[in-house]
Amino acid sequence: MSKKILFIVGTRPELIKVFPIINCLKDKGNTNYRLVSTGQHKSLLKKYWTLFDIKPDYELEIIHEGQDLSSLTAKAILEINKLLIKIKNEFWPDIIVSQGDTTTVMASSLVAYYNEISFAHVEAGLRSFNLKHPFPEEFNRRISSIVADYHFAPTRVSERNLLNEGISQGKIFVVGNTVIDTLNYFINSSKLENHQFVENKLSELNNDHCVLITCHRRENHLLINELIEAIESLAISEPNTSFIWPVHPNPNVYNAVLNSTLKTLENVIIVEPLDYLDLLKVLSMSKIVLTDSGGIQEEAPTFKVPVLVLRETTERPEAVELGLARLIEINKESIIKNYNSFLKEYPKTFENPYGDGESCGRIIEQIS
Repeated sequence: MSKKILFIVGTRPELIKVFPIINCLKDKGNTNYRLVSTGQHKSLLKKYWTLFDIKPDYELEIIHEGQDLSSLTAKAILEINKLLIKIKNEFWPDIIVSQGDTTTVMASSLVAYYNEISFAHVEAGLRSFNLKHPFPEEFNRRISSIVADYHFAPTRVSERNLLNEGISQGKIFVVGNTVIDTLNYFINSSKLENHQFVENKLSELNNDHCVLITCHRRENHLLINELIEAIESLAISEPNTSFIWPVHPNPNVYNAVLNSTLKTLENVIIVEPLDYLDLLKVLSMSKIVLTDSGGIQEEAPTFKVPVLVLRETTERPEAVELGLARLIEINKESIIKNYNSFLKEYPKTFENPYGDGESCGRIIEQIS
């Protein structure tokens, strides 16, 4: 009999990257798995369950108003552990699988360890080597690596990071990043090509006359006004370019953007967080993207879109090393300078360094 697998996800990026693994299991007729949603991004995930044709078997409530990171972490550990006790006779997993670097992932790894259950870490080995950038994600993924039995590294760089930390070679599997599997699923099925924008404000966009902006990380909250001022200046200087900003719901970002003068500019389109296919379609139409998102750094090379990474460091250095992305300071002058120069220097031909779209088969071969 195949191993019992418990997938635990909490955020939108986690579901996007776990979806193809579950989809691959479905295709193989393997039903010996269950899916837990911790509710870390409960509102953002609502539409994704339908898009991916997946339903969580168990739903938790780890988010409460006014939480700090300590209480969130404690709540996540307690709720995941309580669920395991509750389903012990129904579905005791051989392996717990979690993806990425969120509080959900770190809590899942600890609960697996305390209950002597094997833990599989998808997207293992990413490192910025700075516990403050990104905060707390760098800490979360390092903790997860300490207890993991299966390290599914997306690249050779990630593998090297793990080896340098003393992880046994036999526990590391270089598989590529599952986000490329998801991306290829929507490209190859023509779902992306045939997609009509859900967000009405995007219906008049022109290809290659778009700029996508996303910013959500905690370390950037105090710098958000520098980004706002830069976008305002760029939008005024390029009236025929549409600047699309799906604003993260965190109040530190949301309030700053919504209360700024950006909303008075006709070519700045401020929207709520986009559906996945809306976001991919905007990305595919963009001439450049400004982001602190890890997923977009990985997806953009498939569409040959330059990325200005709004970070001091990145745990995804492969694109930077190939000239496909550039780390920039978040101040107005730096953003404008790099926006104008990077477009001219972007390579013409290359392959996406983050994967070939076959990651899920490699993962399933090890855990099922």
